[in-house]
This record gives sequence, structure tokens and C-alpha cells, in this order.
Amino acid sequence: MNLKNNSEITFVIVSLEAIKGIRNCLKNIGNKYKVIIAENSNNNNIKEEIENNYANAKCILLGKNLGYASAANVGISSVETKFAFLINADIEIYDSQIKEIENEINKLNNDFFIASPFYNDFKDFIENNKFDKVFNLNQKIQLKNNIEKVTILKGSSMLFNLSKFEKKIFDENFFFFFEEIDVCKRTILKNGKIYLINNVTINHSGNKGIEHVSSHEINKFRNWHYYWSSFYYHKKHYGFYNSLRVHLKRLIKFFFLKNYYMIFNKKQSDMYKFRFGGLLNSILSRKSSEGPDFGGR
Repeated sequence: MNLKNNSEITFVIVSLEAIKGIRNCLKNIGNKYKVIIAENSNNNNIKEEIENNYANAKCILLGKNLGYASAANVGISSVETKFAFLINADIEIYDSQIKEIENEINKLNNDFFIASPFYNDFKDFIENNKFDKVFNLNQKIQLKNNIEKVTILKGSSMLFNLSKFEKKIFDENFFFFFEEIDVCKRTILKNGKIYLINNVTINHSGNKGIEHVSSHEINKFRNWHYYWSSFYYHKKHYGFYNSLRVHLKRLIKFFFLKNYYMIFNKKQSDMYKFRFGGLLNSILSRKSSEGPDFGGR
């Protein structure tokens, strides 16, 4: 990788054949920063395009869709700088913003675990979702200072101080969803510091990092994995019976609704079918990698 500066940040982008998003992302980042693409496929055309056209970028083909956590770990394990900046292919971030982020993290004197710039959908994510149903992770964002402590960040934008982590940052039992909630939870339990950089706002377009897949397939995938991961997360941190207590009503509800809607609304029935399936498989300790993968991709 030929670079024009000596930044301590390397970007890691997890992709599932999201070549349009990658092109746009690399164009916005510019050629001053190292970029590693963890590509959840065996698409050699993507690898050739990236490495032939972007001297600062490397593409690692994972052979198949390993899920977000595993792909992120592979990408991060290849980082040689102090910081790994994990972003989705649908994040818009520019060179001037990266410099501001570097200025803010330098002020922290290495005393942080994870940081992120503010992004357009962050307040909805943190204030309107109770991911941890035992310990309330919701909090109001103050936005009064350039930087503030938070307890949770979204996985679409996470800058890791690698000196604070083992090589495998994410729990690879998660295929999709809750992997970032789990990392933040473990960080807080270690009294590690997580920061939101408020004076830099980036754009996250949402769900555009997945290309050439129908919205119905995406919805089935998301519903299955969300509830698999929710049960696993609560089991991991609070035990099997606490997790079952939290999720049992939902399991029963999803079972009845999938059968009810089967009569007159197939798509609605599918939504509850995949919620039920993900939750049941997690209760039965079946691996998340056994779940749906965009119609077999």
C-alpha cells in the first residue's frame, strides 16, 4: 500500500459484494489511509478491481459469507496501525473529517477503548432501542461537548484502540446483530471508555451495503438473526433461564402470528416465521451460521 501520510488509522470495511458502496467509500476516504476490505464472498473480480484501482486498499476474500463478526475480526487482525476504524460500505466519511477524528482521539492520550464520530441515525439507535433487556443501555445524548462518554455504539462506525483488545475483538458466535452491543457491554464491564465525537457528523445511508438482494430476503435474514442474537446475548451475559424469561412470550407470540398470517399475508407470515425460527434455534443452542443467508448466498 502506497500512502501519502503516516496516519495511525487503518479502515476496515466488511462487505458482501457491495462493490458500489466500496467504490464510493474509497473515493470519499481518499488515498492517504490504509483500507482493508473483508469481503464475505469468493468474488475475485471485486478483489482485482479494488487492488488494481486503489493503491491504499487490500481486499481479503473470505470464501463465503462468514457473517459480520468473523469478517470484522479477519480484517482487524490484518491491521498494523494503532487504530482500526471499522465502517460499513454505506458510510460516507471524508478526509477532512478523518483529520478531525484524529485530533480528538489524540487528545485522549490513548485512554479509550472505542470511539466513533456522530452519525445521522445514532440518536434513534441509542435512545429508542432497549437492546439489553436486563440492563438499560438507553441514554440521552447531550451533544454539548466535542466528545462525550457513551455506553454503546452502532457497529457501522467503530474506531478501536487496538492496544486495549485481543486480536479477536468480536464474539464470532454472532453472525449478524448484537456483535457491537456485546463488545460495548464487555468494554464497560472492564471499566473501558467509549466516546462519541460530536463535532464530526458522518452519514450512514443504512442497508445499502448489501447489493443485489431483494428486500424480502433481507427482511427474512434480519428477522431470523436479530432474535437468534438477542437470545444468545442475554444468555451469555445473564444466563440461559434469564434469557428464556425475557424471550418466552415473544416465542409464543411469533408461533401464533406466523400461522395466523399464513392464510392471507405470506410476507407477514414469513416475518414471524423467521423471528420464531431464529429465536427457537438460539434456545436450542444451534449456531447462528446455520441460519438464512440471503437465499443461500
